[in-house]
Amino acid sequence: MGLKEEIKEKAKAFGFDLCGVSDLLEIQKAENPPHRGLRKPLEVMPEAKSLIILGFVVWDESFNLVILSVPTSEKKQIDIYGFYNDIMETRAWRLSNWLQKEKGINSIPTLEIQLKPAAMLAGLGFIGHNTLLITPEYGPRVRWIALLVDTELDPDEPFERDLCAEQPLCRNKELCVKACPFQAIIPGPSQGVPPGEKVKVFDCVILHQADKELEEKWEKYIRRTTERGFMECTRCNVVCPYGKPVDDKIIPEKRGVSNHVQS
Repeated sequence: MGLKEEIKEKAKAFGFDLCGVSDLLEIQKAENPPHRGLRKPLEVMPEAKSLIILGFVVWDESFNLVILSVPTSEKKQIDIYGFYNDIMETRAWRLSNWLQKEKGINSIPTLEIQLKPAAMLAGLGFIGHNTLLITPEYGPRVRWIALLVDTELDPDEPFERDLCAEQPLCRNKELCVKACPFQAIIPGPSQGVPPGEKVKVFDCVILHQADKELEEKWEKYIRRTTERGFMECTRCNVVCPYGKPVDDKIIPEKRGVSNHVQS
């Protein structure tokens, strides 16, 4: 077994559902969308030679829990606690520690680079009309994290199928676009659209979940758990027909509930 295959096997042992090797230089050259605060891979780890992309299937809405602090006059920065990010970072650091201990390879997990293009370049899925990475196995019900490593790994082949064009419900009805209560997603493919322009960010519910003084129109669509805790809006995600295997198979398996009982 080669090193790349061994890393992929270990990634799954540590709880990731998908793993691929992306083209680090392509992500390094790619234009970052404005106002996202993203960095280039070599800014995160100057000695990086390869980019591993890791995917975690969101099989329960609880993984979408986010808690935000309120900015104050003394501290303008908002503290953000995302459950799925914490899970992925913990698992990615386990993989990182294994690489260092067993292979002498240094690595750094990061959420700060362009993850969806990296996953597409690693052959794991297609960036859909909703700008989410659509995987053949799980649809868009996957969260991503990267692991930058200081050793050479051959990139996997990029994903070339247009999953949205193959799916009649996407091609003809654009369920994800219509699911947004504020029409924040511009209709049509994501390909060819400049970074950051496919979604009208100020019309997206997620952007307003951190507002200190919230307008009533946004409040209606925010699923609060506490005053500053909420489940992220996933409307454009859960309507995707490619996510059906998660509903039909993975969720019942994880919860120990048969399809008959669930229905």
